[in-house]
Amino acid sequence: MAAQGFRVTKHYLGLSTAWRAEYTQGTGGRVIGINAEMDALPAIGHGCGHNLIAISGVGVAIALKAALQARPHTSGKIVLLGTPGNEFSFEFSPIAIFDGVDSSGRSWWW
Repeated sequence: MAAQGFRVTKHYLGLSTAWRAEYTQGTGGRVIGINAEMDALPAIGHGCGHNLIAISGVGVAIALKAALQARPHTSGKIVLLGTPGNEFSFEFSPIAIFDGVDSSGRSWWW
């Protein structure tokens, strides 16, 4: 995401496998959050599509950045959250990860 112009925070909220990528244009505006779930199951790996959810979130964030750049006088922020571990114990507090986000979403693979 850094190569796409996003500011990346590794080990987001103290979790070794979590990250946050932000792209900001202008000052103020809406903040759109995208969840990129990226966990795997023991002995199975990516058996339930979370690898597809994660890469879909990356694609959505890059597309939103292009849409925002097409309107250079529009301010806003795109936040992509790499979220691990929800199959077993979701380690994020929903309030903490979405603090300051006006709207959020994620894709599903089916």
